[in-house]
Amino acid sequence: MDEIVNIDTLLALIDDRDEEVFFAVRDKLIESGPAILPVLEYALSSSTNLLQHDRLELIINQLKLSRLADKTAQWVVSEEKTLLDGWILGSTIHYPSIASEKVDHLIDKIVRDTWIEFNDALTSLEKVSIINHVFFELYHFEMNTTDIYAPENCLINNLLVSRKGNLISLSTLYCIIAQRLNLPIHPIGVGQYLILGYYEPQISKEVYGEEAGPYLFYINVEHKGAIIGAKELEYFVHENKESIENASPLSNETLIKKLLLSLKQCYQSIGDEEKAALTEILLDKLRKF
Repeated sequence: MDEIVNIDTLLALIDDRDEEVFFAVRDKLIESGPAILPVLEYALSSSTNLLQHDRLELIINQLKLSRLADKTAQWVVSEEKTLLDGWILGSTIHYPSIASEKVDHLIDKIVRDTWIEFNDALTSLEKVSIINHVFFELYHFEMNTTDIYAPENCLINNLLVSRKGNLISLSTLYCIIAQRLNLPIHPIGVGQYLILGYYEPQISKEVYGEEAGPYLFYINVEHKGAIIGAKELEYFVHENKESIENASPLSNETLIKKLLLSLKQCYQSIGDEEKAALTEILLDKLRKF
């Protein structure tokens, strides 16, 4: 009860013309943490005072950012973290009310449409060919080559609706679908580039010899899931002025970092420094672990 009375007292002072009073009120409300968001949001919805409205909105946004940063830090240390959960957190920067259930439903539909084409007799190559058919031909996912710096390219909910993204977002979605189909498809960083590898070390040795790497083949999402072998990958890497020695599998954290770095670059390119700064706050949380 005392806490409610205290918040009501603070809210009564939030439109005080003395900025020092407001700063003190703001700091006290922010110290209370995200738990008071429902109270502040109710106050915002019933506010008829422009100054009070603007100040409440400022405090609410700061508390939501604090909550988002905390959730990101919790995601990093969670043993059950998923790529999708991390991506939804990143997309919350642009869409604070993103509906995770709707996102999950849309992805599950793609997974079901792919799984229905599978059978036990299919080879790894044939399964990937089916994913490519569903992903690129039925759903028409593609690189957004006309607006490469649109932040929407990096946001999971936008990608699922527009079907247009960049190399990192399309590759991440492809990996999520593969994981739900229990296929060992891993993201691999080659310098600044990204390619997917089909992890089957035993079969790879049987096919290519004992010195072969653990990936049976590679998937180039930038070129509609084109399947390439190790030799072709070396040539491809060379053409992109990278070194094959720099190739390494990417963790969930690293892939989400790449998505957020791409998102930050998009915001900076369109002059949205505020959202670029918010993205950097989440990146900082990821860098600490």
